Amino acid sequence: MEQLAANHHHLLEVIATLLLFFGIAGLIVPMMHRLKLSPILGYLLCGIAIGPFGLASLATTYPWLGYVTIQDTGTVYILGELGIITLMFMIGLELSFERLRELRRYIFGLGSAQILLTALVIFAIAMAFNNSIPVSILIGASFALSSTAIVLKLLEERKLTSRPVGIICFCILLMQDLAVIPILVLASSFSADANVGIVQALASSLALGILVVVAIYFLGKKVLAPFLQTINFSKSPEWLAAFVVFAVIGSAALTQLAGLSLALGAFMAGLLIAETEYRHEVEVIISPLKSLLIGIFFLSIGMMINLTEVLRQPLLLAVGVVGIFAVKAAILLPLCLKFKVPLRKSVEISLYLSQPGEFALLVLGVATASALMPAENTQYFLLVTACSMMLSPLVFAFTPQIADYVQRRFGKSRQEMSSNLDLMSGHSGVLIAGFGRTGQLLARVLQDQRLPYIAFDNNAELVRQCNRDGYRIIYGDARRKALWHRLINSQIDLAIITIDDHAAIHDIIHSLRAEFPLLPVIVRTKDSKDSNALYDMGAKHVVVETLESSLRLAQLVMESLGQRPEEAKQVVQKIRVQELQNSGVQQAQAI
Repeated sequence: MEQLAANHHHLLEVIATLLLFFGIAGLIVPMMHRLKLSPILGYLLCGIAIGPFGLASLATTYPWLGYVTIQDTGTVYILGELGIITLMFMIGLELSFERLRELRRYIFGLGSAQILLTALVIFAIAMAFNNSIPVSILIGASFALSSTAIVLKLLEERKLTSRPVGIICFCILLMQDLAVIPILVLASSFSADANVGIVQALASSLALGILVVVAIYFLGKKVLAPFLQTINFSKSPEWLAAFVVFAVIGSAALTQLAGLSLALGAFMAGLLIAETEYRHEVEVIISPLKSLLIGIFFLSIGMMINLTEVLRQPLLLAVGVVGIFAVKAAILLPLCLKFKVPLRKSVEISLYLSQPGEFALLVLGVATASALMPAENTQYFLLVTACSMMLSPLVFAFTPQIADYVQRRFGKSRQEMSSNLDLMSGHSGVLIAGFGRTGQLLARVLQDQRLPYIAFDNNAELVRQCNRDGYRIIYGDARRKALWHRLINSQIDLAIITIDDHAAIHDIIHSLRAEFPLLPVIVRTKDSKDSNALYDMGAKHVVVETLESSLRLAQLVMESLGQRPEEAKQVVQKIRVQELQNSGVQQAQAI
């Protein structure tokens, strides 16, 4: 009976914690957004206020505070860990071997140089303050990494993710996330066996990292893809959501059992699914959950800040926080210039990535649990990390002004970055929604003229077959607004709607006109009576479905992209002849 009562009391505490969090997410954070303040800053400030070092410390004197504060942070930390897991899964979705090849100069070149030089400098500083070699290595390696959660969220808020600055930040963060694998193994080796040599620990961590990458590639190509091909998720989309959750939790559990981190397993699951045609659809499913759980993570960071400790040694703490920003920015700035990044963008990138990240908190926890570092040193580094992460939104706010000043003061005419940055975002010039006969005909015309495009369809079997035939197509549902947001950016010149669900076309065009009013939209329809309504909604061209109208649609696409009418007619005539020949062959076979 007592056990039942205890369980009931614990359940009430969990429910109260969740209600408090959702109250913050649903009321206070939107208020911060209305005041044009970063939601991240809102989560951090709320974490300080309701955490064990804030108002919760007064709950014994004022019992009513117990209803609006959190004293037991266990539930919050668990949910915050889920936020990191979700974030790492989304990072894995962004990574593929094709993407690595496109970005290799900035990922493996600039990203690796930033990690190695920053870790070496911070290692030397830690050694100067009489830390042991293992502790100095861990501090240097972990503080060299930036906060993926904060940087990507703040870049997204400022619409910078598809701009050159955001792309290079993503490249460096991507390399940092890959570096987490050997760092975690290295931390585990230090804590597991103090007699293991540092060189041996580094070698074993590198070997394990290589094995993990090889295993990911093998599983993605040999196991996951064939399994997904046996299931048609288009008939029951909830199956895809359930499978994604299963894959993430299962992979995270396996890596945890192997002595690695849950986040690493989620990252592996993202990599595996990124090699399939369901990548963008999964991003749409997970994205709202990611934002909510990452908010809990920021809340947990705020709860770690003990204002009493901050006030006890404010000067030393300020030196640590300013020092970590200054050291990381001073190292990354000349590296960006070395890689031919313009001065203003180099300043922005170096400041955006100058804070320590969430993995520093994880490594500090490992160092404390294994008694590698004294408790007072751990608390100091913990405060430096948490305060630096909390100040990141303010650094982002002032970075454009600082970059402008540096450009005016020291800037010279520099050659702009290589045009391969234009390819990094993974988007193309034409977006085709629906990939039936008309969509495939369009794609053939675009491929023949070497014009970039990307198509999507919610028929999984069709997507797989067209991928095998060499078309550039992904799995996705055109009725999802979030999917259009994922695929459309400044490099999309034209949207083509060729889906068969004509009842949904009206809603899609309404959404496109509201969100992307300048984007030209061409629509295929079976019913000529519907064309006037589609024109009224904002369609640039409406084409009724026949072979000739499909060819006319293809000609309109090429002319809209700048092809001369004479050239477009020649290409259409070539396709017309091929289609007529194919029809003759099929009729002869039928006879």
